[in-house]
Amino acid sequence: MSPQSSGSEFEQTVGKAALEAVKLSSQAAQTARKMISQISSEMADMKGYDMPPIDLIDTNEELIAMIALPGITKENIDLAVTEDSISVTAKAIPRTASYLRREMSPEGFKREIKLPVEVKPEQVRARFDNGILEVRLPKLVVISATTVQVQ
Repeated sequence: MSPQSSGSEFEQTVGKAALEAVKLSSQAAQTARKMISQISSEMADMKGYDMPPIDLIDTNEELIAMIALPGITKENIDLAVTEDSISVTAKAIPRTASYLRREMSPEGFKREIKLPVEVKPEQVRARFDNGILEVRLPKLVVISATTVQVQ
């Protein structure tokens, strides 16, 4: 093999690696743009609302969402569930006051999250107590391990 052909193979290998790196970089940039676009559209939809904290608990049979909604009455809660997401909007009770400090949104709360597994929306149960909305979301597919005795 002559040094010239070896250099040519080396250049081809480096060229292929550089093209692959550019391709991967382009894909990463496209994914990042898509994520930023999704987050910014969610943020625009949330404008004027506080985002309540959510604890999401996973059990064998269901997901349990615990959503903090202080100062809200259950009549002012809008809850929507699909197979893969949960959305809650809670309207604040209007107050007329001379605020020295205002950190809570006058609009109320709004939050939507994607669920890690599919659920049965028609079987969802919700309960509101002491400012906490508890939503029980039965899983669409429950995987239970069965003990098998080896013979």
